[in-house]
Amino acid sequence: MDIESAKKIAFISCPFDMLVEEHLPLVLQEGINLEIGLNGTILDRFKLPSFKWVARKLESNSLRCTIHAPFIDLSLGAIDSMVRTATIKRLLRAIDIAAVFRAKSMVFHTGFDPKHYHGQKEEWLENCYTTLKLILTHAGLKGIKLNLENVFEYTPEIHQTIFSRFDEPGLGFCFDLGHQKVFSKRSMDEWLEAVGNKIGQLHLHDNNGDWDDHLAIGRGKIDFERVFQYLEKNRLAPLITIEAHKKEDVIPSLEGLSRLLDKHPGLLRAAS
Repeated sequence: MDIESAKKIAFISCPFDMLVEEHLPLVLQEGINLEIGLNGTILDRFKLPSFKWVARKLESNSLRCTIHAPFIDLSLGAIDSMVRTATIKRLLRAIDIAAVFRAKSMVFHTGFDPKHYHGQKEEWLENCYTTLKLILTHAGLKGIKLNLENVFEYTPEIHQTIFSRFDEPGLGFCFDLGHQKVFSKRSMDEWLEAVGNKIGQLHLHDNNGDWDDHLAIGRGKIDFERVFQYLEKNRLAPLITIEAHKKEDVIPSLEGLSRLLDKHPGLLRAAS
């Protein structure tokens, strides 16, 4: 598979402010599908007409997108009720924006950090259930699929518990391989066994296991091959986002994705 073919499959991550201020002409010229990143500053700074304007540009060029919801300082099950209120407000707004873009999905984080919530996991989960019920209801009304990403969680337990409580097609798992490599205390195989059947999206970037470097695919030590074997075997065809943080790492990542898809053509057949 060549880069142009991989480009049609993958979504490339880009914060909304950087997209508007710098990258939109190149995105339109090169036909790049996007995962548009939102954060609190972006939501405060940009109003609905700005999002609608960019959405029209992408749609008129037949480009697809996903949305990455805000996550800094937010937590689905925050013990502080004011933090939960802020979390809900930000996520509901992000869903509204995802609907403007007719996004294929919206990725969001649990906000659970085992070091921060040590001894309060059960209380956190009960709060999380209440938050998620609101979020899922709103997303359903807007026609937006949600994918819950792994970040600081040591094990798949939190995600597995949430998925057992909310076993519905509107909620899937965004497996971030870089985060699993750096932050998890469980192997990739253990994550796949626990929640692999819920994978609706992949975040692909590389690292050496020391820090969340967001390197190009193949520049670190992540076993991408193992995940693609699992997906092909189980006939899963998730959305694929490349999360390289440097512009110069996008092309090498697309080349790496091309090689993986060449080895696993069943992944493409499952998507058809």
